[in-house]
Amino acid sequence: MYKSILLSACVMLTSCATIVTGTKAKISIDGDINEPLTIVTSYKTYRNQELPVIVEVKRKKLDGQRIKLTSESYEYRDILLRKSINSWTFGNLILGGLVGWSIDLITNCVSTPAQDNFFIEGTPKNKSDESGDER
Repeated sequence: MYKSILLSACVMLTSCATIVTGTKAKISIDGDINEPLTIVTSYKTYRNQELPVIVEVKRKKLDGQRIKLTSESYEYRDILLRKSINSWTFGNLILGGLVGWSIDLITNCVSTPAQDNFFIEGTPKNKSDESGDER
């Protein structure tokens, strides 16, 4: 009986999406850029990165999050993230019930990026503007 109660408690406190996917999401960035980039996410700043690269973002407030890219010679548009439903959260309805699903809601592991692969293109910076020359 003790084992049954312990097993039931473990199942009731399960939070599938949080355990399986974690509180950070991975985003893949690729492009035809031949110089190091600095990439700033909600989780971390990645310096001197060559493409392709995989970066992590926080799942908390995933919708509308921006990934900022900078380099010496190019300007980039920010990557704007959108969210979709993480299918692992449905495991809580079967295994963890409302307690596990609540944990997934608190950690926002019910969300996953709607798109996790991005191809970037840079616009060359105008060197004369940076040096102060006007023509």
